[in-house]
Amino acid sequence: MNRPLPKGISLLELLIVLAVLGILLGVGFVSLRSYQESLAIREAATQVATELLNIRQQARRQSVNFTFQATASSSTYKAGRTSDLASLADKSLPRGVVFQSVPAGGGSITFLAPYGIVNAANRTFALQGPGGRVLNVHIVGSTGKVVVRAP
Repeated sequence: MNRPLPKGISLLELLIVLAVLGILLGVGFVSLRSYQESLAIREAATQVATELLNIRQQARRQSVNFTFQATASSSTYKAGRTSDLASLADKSLPRGVVFQSVPAGGGSITFLAPYGIVNAANRTFALQGPGGRVLNVHIVGSTGKVVVRAP
């Protein structure tokens, strides 16, 4: 006699599929979280580097001194004309990112008019993001070249 073949899936097959999906989702979630943490610190480093390059250019264009100022363990900074710095609003880094360390002397860098050279060469702002990731934003030489790299 020919037995009819069962249609559908058994409970055991369903449980195996669910177990495999659970493992894949677990691994994917960990990878996604790691990627988001990495993205936040890279975004912050790019933001600080862009701000430094912008105020350097403004010092050259306007022939006025511009300053970037940050405080260690803070997630805010100020950037603008040196004469207006005290009255400027704070700018925020992406959520979860703080300045781990700032250059000596109050954490400020001034780009001097009219050439946009920096007042103190070879300074570093260290940014710490979620998960303890760190990126450094270096101001290299007196010309104010900005470089982002891992410690």
